[in-house]
Amino acid sequence: MKLGSDDVRAIAAEARLSLTDTELAGAVRYINNFLDMVDRFKELDLKNVEPFCFAETNVCPLREDLPAAFTRSEEILADRADGTGAFFKVPRIMEE
Repeated sequence: MKLGSDDVRAIAAEARLSLTDTELAGAVRYINNFLDMVDRFKELDLKNVEPFCFAETNVCPLREDLPAAFTRSEEILADRADGTGAFFKVPRIMEE
């Protein structure tokens, strides 16, 4: 399935996006590449692949997400880098 410029322009309008001609051409290319990739999944033989253990049931093996009180605030805030409690020192992740 391939989408043309008119299709992508209509989708963009529904999303309240305005695209320049350059952006539209890039979006058409990007979307069609994605759709080509999805179409390749149709070629897979999945007859002998079992589904996830919880995909066909209402049982979820993950833990229940329950709110709990956080009791370590004072300990964490007392252990600040400069000893005055003014700031936390973190490693540099970007160079100047």
